[in-house]
Amino acid sequence: MIPKLNISGSKFEFTRIWYQKLVSWYRDQVDLLPPYCNYQGVLLGKLVENDRHYIDLGFDRVEVDMITFSILENGESIKVRYTRMLKRAINIDRDSDELSFQGNE
Repeated sequence: MIPKLNISGSKFEFTRIWYQKLVSWYRDQVDLLPPYCNYQGVLLGKLVENDRHYIDLGFDRVEVDMITFSILENGESIKVRYTRMLKRAINIDRDSDELSFQGNE
């Protein structure tokens, strides 16, 4: 006698996992759309948690890549544009009070 497989339970589990992955992908895509959050000020700190690198902006922690994390220094004046929900950095500029070079003057 061959035992019957409980296929109906595995179909539900497969559908639930597929749905969760679809929702996660959708949230990631929506998070990349404007409007973005902006910060201009001093870098207050750097953190590493669960192999993810973050910079502390005071009210938000923004995720950055490892190379950016190693280049930035605490106390440095920066401008940051980052996503709303997942707080991922889009671009980071060093902010200086010096006048930029405007060409032949």
